Amino acid sequence: MKETARETAQFIAGLAGHREGASLKDKIYFEIFRSIISGELGSSIISEKALVEKYNVSRAPVREALVQLCGEGVLQSMPRYGYQVVQLSKSDIEDILRFRVVLEGGSFKEHVHDITDEQIKELEKIDKLCTEMQEDFWKHWAYNVQFHLTLMSFCGNKFSYEMLEKSMQTLTRAYAQFYWDRWNKTEFPKDTKFHTGIINCLKKKDTEGAIHFLKEDISDFGR
Repeated sequence: MKETARETAQFIAGLAGHREGASLKDKIYFEIFRSIISGELGSSIISEKALVEKYNVSRAPVREALVQLCGEGVLQSMPRYGYQVVQLSKSDIEDILRFRVVLEGGSFKEHVHDITDEQIKELEKIDKLCTEMQEDFWKHWAYNVQFHLTLMSFCGNKFSYEMLEKSMQTLTRAYAQFYWDRWNKTEFPKDTKFHTGIINCLKKKDTEGAIHFLKEDISDFGR
């Protein structure tokens, strides 16, 4: 995909509320999302009026952003009160991880032999950045997201890519929730041993080995 690098960069930037070329509604959407993953909103009731005043905008883009977040299951509308962040359960997260294993593993298996040396070098660069950001919680996660989205982009299926992007955005909430909520004692893996395993197997054209490390990497979330 020619737009893959751009789309991936936009997604990563979007986590910080700066998606390139975003509309006012999208900017408000990502600001709210950023506030959620930072723990700023947490379990508090979110008021449409308060957001209008905070961002100094009209009600329309704020309402549209809130409606979208409700549609995506990020927020829950509470009539006459406002909105509340939907908490993800361990079961929710496990379901997403199982879905990712099927989605990424299946796509990868079909296209692993099509991955070029240049694409492998691209993965190595991302993995290096991921490793270098071990002490920066969010940057480390962002590069992990980029690694998997880039790998999926090599399969050439736009629909699968978009489904993975959506799954990773939901897991971003889960990653944040583990960090600031009821599972705050969870230790997240801060190495890239499975990324390295994937890359090494790709170099050797070892399909089964690459898929094995891919599944291990996905399953390592919050382990």
